[in-house]
Amino acid sequence: MADLNVGEFFEAENGRVALEILENSNVDLVLSDLNMPEMGGAEMIQQMKNREATKSIPVVVVSTESKTTRIQKLLAEGVRDYLHKPFTPEEFKEIIQTIWSKPKIDTGNLLTQAVIQALEVMALVTDVPVDDDMAIPKKTILAQIRFTGAKNGTILMLAGLDFCKVLAENIAGIDKANDRKALDALQELSNVTCGLFLPMVVSSTADVFDITVPKVETCDNEAQWDEFVADANTYILNIEGHAIAAKLIIEEAEIMAVSN
Repeated sequence: MADLNVGEFFEAENGRVALEILENSNVDLVLSDLNMPEMGGAEMIQQMKNREATKSIPVVVVSTESKTTRIQKLLAEGVRDYLHKPFTPEEFKEIIQTIWSKPKIDTGNLLTQAVIQALEVMALVTDVPVDDDMAIPKKTILAQIRFTGAKNGTILMLAGLDFCKVLAENIAGIDKANDRKALDALQELSNVTCGLFLPMVVSSTADVFDITVPKVETCDNEAQWDEFVADANTYILNIEGHAIAAKLIIEEAEIMAVSN
Protein backbone atom coordinates (compact mmCIF):
# COMPACT_ATOMS: atom_id res chain seq x y z
CA MET A 1 0.00 0.00 0.00
CA ALA A 2 2.96 2.29 0.60
CA ASP A 3 3.49 3.06 -3.10
CA LEU A 4 -0.21 3.82 -3.70
CA ASN A 5 -0.10 7.16 -1.85
CA VAL A 6 -2.76 6.11 0.69
CA GLY A 7 -3.14 8.32 3.74
CA GLU A 8 -5.50 6.25 5.96
CA PHE A 9 -7.24 2.87 5.76
CA PHE A 10 -10.62 2.41 7.48
CA GLU A 11 -12.25 -0.99 8.19
CA ALA A 12 -15.94 -1.80 8.73
CA GLU A 13 -17.51 -5.18 9.55
CA ASN A 14 -20.71 -4.51 7.60
CA GLY A 15 -22.51 -2.00 5.40
CA ARG A 16 -24.25 -0.20 8.25
CA VAL A 17 -20.95 0.58 10.00
CA ALA A 18 -19.43 1.56 6.66
CA LEU A 19 -22.14 4.14 6.02
CA GLU A 20 -21.56 5.62 9.47
CA ILE A 21 -17.84 5.96 8.70
CA LEU A 22 -18.60 7.53 5.33
CA GLU A 23 -20.84 10.11 7.01
CA ASN A 24 -18.04 11.21 9.34
CA SER A 25 -14.86 10.75 7.27
CA ASN A 26 -13.46 11.78 3.90
CA VAL A 27 -13.04 8.52 1.98
CA ASP A 28 -11.74 8.37 -1.60
CA LEU A 29 -12.37 4.69 -2.40
CA VAL A 30 -14.50 1.87 -0.96
CA LEU A 31 -13.60 -1.84 -1.21
CA SER A 32 -16.72 -3.85 -0.38
CA ASP A 33 -17.58 -7.48 0.19
CA LEU A 34 -21.14 -8.52 -0.68
CA ASN A 35 -22.09 -11.06 1.96
CA MET A 36 -22.11 -9.40 5.40
CA PRO A 37 -24.43 -9.45 8.45
CA GLU A 38 -26.92 -6.64 9.20
CA MET A 39 -26.36 -4.92 5.86
CA GLY A 40 -24.75 -6.51 2.82
CA GLY A 41 -22.59 -4.84 0.22
CA ALA A 42 -25.30 -4.47 -2.44
CA GLU A 43 -27.63 -2.60 -0.06
CA MET A 44 -24.80 -0.41 1.19
CA ILE A 45 -23.80 0.50 -2.36
CA GLN A 46 -27.40 1.38 -3.21
CA GLN A 47 -27.62 3.66 -0.18
CA MET A 48 -24.31 5.28 -1.12
CA LYS A 49 -25.68 6.08 -4.57
CA ASN A 50 -28.78 7.66 -3.04
CA ARG A 51 -26.81 10.03 -0.78
CA GLU A 52 -25.39 13.27 -2.12
CA ALA A 53 -22.26 13.07 0.04
CA THR A 54 -21.28 9.53 -1.04
CA LYS A 55 -22.69 8.96 -4.52
CA SER A 56 -19.47 9.96 -6.31
CA ILE A 57 -17.12 7.77 -4.19
CA PRO A 58 -15.83 4.90 -6.37
CA VAL A 59 -16.60 1.35 -5.16
CA VAL A 60 -14.75 -1.89 -5.94
CA VAL A 61 -16.56 -5.14 -5.12
CA VAL A 62 -14.33 -7.76 -3.48
CA SER A 63 -15.95 -11.22 -3.35
CA THR A 64 -15.47 -14.97 -3.66
CA GLU A 65 -18.29 -14.96 -6.23
CA SER A 66 -17.45 -15.08 -9.88
CA LYS A 67 -19.03 -12.46 -12.15
CA THR A 68 -22.56 -13.53 -11.33
CA THR A 69 -25.68 -11.74 -12.45
CA ARG A 70 -25.65 -9.84 -9.14
CA ILE A 71 -22.13 -8.54 -9.69
CA GLN A 72 -22.81 -7.71 -13.33
CA LYS A 73 -25.88 -5.74 -12.21
CA LEU A 74 -23.77 -3.76 -9.70
CA LEU A 75 -21.16 -3.02 -12.37
CA ALA A 76 -23.91 -1.80 -14.70
CA GLU A 77 -25.22 0.47 -11.92
CA GLY A 78 -21.91 2.21 -11.41
CA VAL A 79 -19.60 0.01 -9.32
CA ARG A 80 -16.15 0.76 -10.69
CA ASP A 81 -14.62 -2.73 -10.73
CA TYR A 82 -14.49 -6.24 -9.25
CA LEU A 83 -11.79 -8.25 -7.45
CA HIS A 84 -12.18 -12.01 -7.04
CA LYS A 85 -10.94 -13.40 -3.72
CA PRO A 86 -8.30 -14.57 -3.16
CA PHE A 87 -6.27 -12.02 -5.10
CA THR A 88 -2.58 -11.15 -5.23
CA PRO A 89 -1.06 -7.84 -4.11
CA GLU A 90 -0.20 -7.19 -7.75
CA GLU A 91 -3.84 -7.62 -8.83
CA PHE A 92 -4.98 -5.29 -6.05
CA LYS A 93 -2.40 -2.66 -6.96
CA GLU A 94 -3.27 -2.84 -10.66
CA ILE A 95 -7.00 -2.33 -10.15
CA ILE A 96 -6.53 0.55 -7.70
CA GLN A 97 -4.05 2.30 -9.97
CA THR A 98 -6.45 1.88 -12.90
CA ILE A 99 -9.22 3.59 -10.94
CA TRP A 100 -6.96 6.41 -9.78
CA SER A 101 -5.16 6.88 -13.08
CA LYS A 102 -6.18 10.14 -14.72
CA PRO A 103 -4.41 12.52 -17.08
CA LYS A 104 -1.99 14.58 -15.03
CA ILE A 105 -3.49 17.94 -14.15
CA ASP A 106 -1.29 20.97 -13.70
CA THR A 107 -3.03 22.05 -10.51
CA GLY A 108 -0.55 24.84 -9.86
CA ASN A 109 -1.31 26.49 -13.19
CA LEU A 110 -5.05 26.05 -12.61
CA LEU A 111 -4.73 27.64 -9.18
CA THR A 112 -3.02 30.73 -10.59
CA GLN A 113 -5.70 30.93 -13.28
CA ALA A 114 -8.36 30.85 -10.58
CA VAL A 115 -6.62 33.61 -8.60
CA ILE A 116 -6.33 35.81 -11.69
CA GLN A 117 -9.98 35.24 -12.66
CA ALA A 118 -11.12 36.05 -9.13
CA LEU A 119 -9.12 39.30 -9.08
CA GLU A 120 -10.42 40.36 -12.48
CA VAL A 121 -14.04 39.72 -11.49
CA MET A 122 -13.86 41.09 -7.94
CA ALA A 123 -11.55 44.06 -8.23
CA LEU A 124 -10.86 44.69 -11.94
CA VAL A 125 -7.13 44.09 -11.47
CA THR A 126 -4.99 41.60 -13.33
CA ASP A 127 -1.54 40.05 -13.37
CA VAL A 128 1.56 41.24 -15.20
CA PRO A 129 4.83 39.37 -15.72
CA VAL A 130 6.79 38.69 -12.53
CA ASP A 131 9.83 40.99 -12.28
CA ASP A 132 12.29 42.46 -9.80
CA ASP A 133 10.29 45.67 -9.43
CA MET A 134 7.39 43.98 -7.62
CA ALA A 135 6.66 45.26 -4.14
CA ILE A 136 7.63 42.41 -1.80
CA PRO A 137 5.42 42.72 1.28
CA LYS A 138 6.79 43.26 4.78
CA LYS A 139 3.49 43.15 6.66
CA THR A 140 1.46 40.26 5.33
CA ILE A 141 -1.94 38.60 5.60
CA LEU A 142 -2.30 34.82 5.30
CA ALA A 143 -5.59 33.28 4.21
CA GLN A 144 -6.32 29.56 4.13
CA ILE A 145 -9.41 27.70 3.00
CA ARG A 146 -9.93 23.93 3.21
CA PHE A 147 -12.08 21.77 0.92
CA THR A 148 -13.22 18.16 1.28
CA GLY A 149 -15.03 15.91 -1.17
CA ALA A 150 -13.84 14.36 -4.41
CA LYS A 151 -10.45 15.79 -3.45
CA ASN A 152 -9.31 17.03 -0.06
CA GLY A 153 -6.90 19.89 0.42
CA THR A 154 -6.14 23.47 1.39
CA ILE A 155 -5.49 26.65 -0.58
CA LEU A 156 -3.23 29.19 1.11
CA MET A 157 -2.73 32.77 -0.06
CA LEU A 158 -0.20 35.29 1.25
CA ALA A 159 -0.35 38.97 0.33
CA GLY A 160 0.87 42.27 1.65
CA LEU A 161 -1.32 44.39 3.90
CA ASP A 162 -0.96 47.31 1.49
CA PHE A 163 -2.15 45.21 -1.45
CA CYS A 164 -5.10 43.90 0.54
CA LYS A 165 -6.13 47.47 1.34
CA VAL A 166 -6.03 48.30 -2.38
CA LEU A 167 -8.05 45.15 -3.05
CA ALA A 168 -10.64 46.18 -0.45
CA GLU A 169 -10.89 49.67 -1.92
CA ASN A 170 -11.46 48.29 -5.42
CA ILE A 171 -14.04 45.75 -4.25
CA ALA A 172 -16.05 48.15 -2.10
CA GLY A 173 -15.45 51.33 -4.07
CA ILE A 174 -14.10 53.18 -1.02
CA ASP A 175 -11.26 55.68 -0.74
CA LYS A 176 -9.29 54.34 2.20
CA ALA A 177 -9.59 50.82 3.62
CA ASN A 178 -8.55 49.96 7.17
CA ASP A 179 -6.85 46.76 8.35
CA ARG A 180 -10.17 44.99 9.00
CA LYS A 181 -11.34 45.68 5.45
CA ALA A 182 -8.01 44.36 4.17
CA LEU A 183 -8.48 41.09 6.07
CA ASP A 184 -12.02 40.74 4.74
CA ALA A 185 -10.84 41.36 1.18
CA LEU A 186 -8.24 38.57 1.21
CA GLN A 187 -10.72 36.27 2.90
CA GLU A 188 -13.20 36.87 0.09
CA LEU A 189 -10.49 36.48 -2.55
CA SER A 190 -9.54 33.06 -1.19
CA ASN A 191 -13.20 32.03 -1.09
CA VAL A 192 -13.86 33.05 -4.70
CA THR A 193 -10.58 31.51 -5.85
CA CYS A 194 -11.50 28.17 -4.28
CA GLY A 195 -14.93 28.28 -5.91
CA LEU A 196 -13.34 28.83 -9.32
CA PHE A 197 -10.54 26.30 -8.82
CA LEU A 198 -12.46 23.19 -7.74
CA PRO A 199 -14.56 22.77 -10.92
CA MET A 200 -11.29 22.81 -12.87
CA VAL A 201 -9.91 19.67 -11.18
CA VAL A 202 -12.92 17.35 -10.84
CA SER A 203 -13.80 14.61 -13.30
CA SER A 204 -17.58 14.82 -12.97
CA THR A 205 -20.24 17.44 -12.37
CA ALA A 206 -21.58 15.05 -9.70
CA ASP A 207 -18.52 15.71 -7.53
CA VAL A 208 -19.44 17.83 -4.52
CA PHE A 209 -17.32 19.63 -1.93
CA ASP A 210 -17.59 21.05 1.55
CA ILE A 211 -15.64 24.31 1.89
CA THR A 212 -14.67 25.90 5.20
CA VAL A 213 -14.93 29.59 5.98
CA PRO A 214 -11.49 31.02 5.12
CA LYS A 215 -9.21 31.77 8.06
CA VAL A 216 -7.13 34.94 7.91
CA GLU A 217 -4.34 36.25 10.11
CA THR A 218 -1.84 39.10 9.95
CA CYS A 219 1.92 38.86 10.44
CA ASP A 220 4.54 41.57 11.02
CA ASN A 221 7.45 39.15 10.60
CA GLU A 222 9.23 40.06 7.36
CA ALA A 223 10.60 36.52 7.13
CA GLN A 224 7.13 35.04 6.57
CA TRP A 225 7.15 35.91 2.87
CA ASP A 226 10.54 34.26 2.30
CA GLU A 227 9.50 31.15 4.24
CA PHE A 228 6.21 30.86 2.35
CA VAL A 229 7.65 31.24 -1.15
CA ALA A 230 10.59 28.91 -0.42
CA ASP A 231 8.20 25.97 -0.87
CA ALA A 232 8.42 24.58 -4.41
CA ASN A 233 4.61 24.28 -4.49
CA THR A 234 4.13 28.05 -4.08
CA TYR A 235 3.22 30.20 -7.07
CA ILE A 236 4.02 33.92 -7.18
CA LEU A 237 1.98 36.45 -9.14
CA ASN A 238 2.61 40.08 -9.92
CA ILE A 239 -0.70 41.90 -9.53
CA GLU A 240 -0.06 45.33 -11.01
CA GLY A 241 3.20 45.70 -9.11
CA HIS A 242 2.23 43.85 -5.93
CA ALA A 243 3.62 40.37 -5.23
CA ILE A 244 1.14 37.80 -3.92
CA ALA A 245 1.68 34.08 -3.44
CA ALA A 246 -0.61 31.04 -3.55
CA LYS A 247 -0.05 27.45 -2.49
CA LEU A 248 -2.09 24.27 -2.93
CA ILE A 249 -1.85 21.31 -0.55
CA ILE A 250 -3.60 18.11 -1.71
CA GLU A 251 -4.06 15.44 0.94
CA GLU A 252 -3.36 11.73 0.44
CA ALA A 253 -6.25 9.47 -0.50
CA GLU A 254 -8.13 7.43 2.10
CA ILE A 255 -9.54 3.92 1.52
CA MET A 256 -12.22 1.95 3.39
CA ALA A 257 -12.61 -1.82 3.29
CA VAL A 258 -16.02 -3.32 4.19
CA SER A 259 -15.87 -7.04 4.95
CA ASN A 260 -17.24 -9.56 7.39
